[in-house]
Amino acid sequence: MGYNKFIKSGNTLEIYSYERSIEIREGQRRGHKGRNGLSGVASGGGNTLSPQEFEGKRKDNASRASMAFRRLILSNLGGSELPILVTCTYKENQTDIKQGYADFTAFVQALRYKFGPLFRYIAVPEFQRRGAVHFHALFWGLPQATVETERYTRLVAGMWGHGFVYVKMTDGNEKLSSYLAKYMAKSFIDYRLKNQKAYTCSRNLLRPQIVGGMNNFTLDVIAQELGATGEPTVDKTYDTHWLGKARYRVYNLEEDDKNLS
Repeated sequence: MGYNKFIKSGNTLEIYSYERSIEIREGQRRGHKGRNGLSGVASGGGNTLSPQEFEGKRKDNASRASMAFRRLILSNLGGSELPILVTCTYKENQTDIKQGYADFTAFVQALRYKFGPLFRYIAVPEFQRRGAVHFHALFWGLPQATVETERYTRLVAGMWGHGFVYVKMTDGNEKLSSYLAKYMAKSFIDYRLKNQKAYTCSRNLLRPQIVGGMNNFTLDVIAQELGATGEPTVDKTYDTHWLGKARYRVYNLEEDDKNLS
């Protein structure tokens, strides 16, 4: 009978088709995960792991976490509102990630107070060579005029208040998801983020749509309704341990105004 599912992330549609069905026995429930299967917390599993053990343990899940993170960003790309790329740095050598997150939270609260509740963001921390924390982020909801005049007004930098801020308007290209995912994957295995989040985001971000359990006919009909016409950009098969052979396809959708009801 098989098992099918698809994941719609903005203008990207992924389709998974498995040879065998998923069987959940009575009393058995799937493991709990954070939203979209990604909690964002680089916990590592135990308090006694060395940096080398932590990194090795996290590498096993880094690829999956990076993919879920990319889907989250892709879900917010492709619309009429283009995101702004922002990098926040510290003038001082601030190495405490907990304090860095506290400062960044205060920063986005100030932005939301200034620009309204429609403001949303996703951000990833990174450590510079000197050890200082800085943040790579995408912002939605900042007026374009604010970006264009930032070099003269330093409005956004003043609201950050800890050092230099780089602000750039983007074209909303899906490559932005890969750009931030690169830093997220790096943070995900960084021992300095143990028991801290590997990324932070606002609750009002759009989320991927995930639907599973349908038959082949229903899958094909819904995929066509969403705009998955023509040849997929990715089409590969592989073997799985529990579900037999699997086929994975990716389609680029021309429009992002078709959602599941």
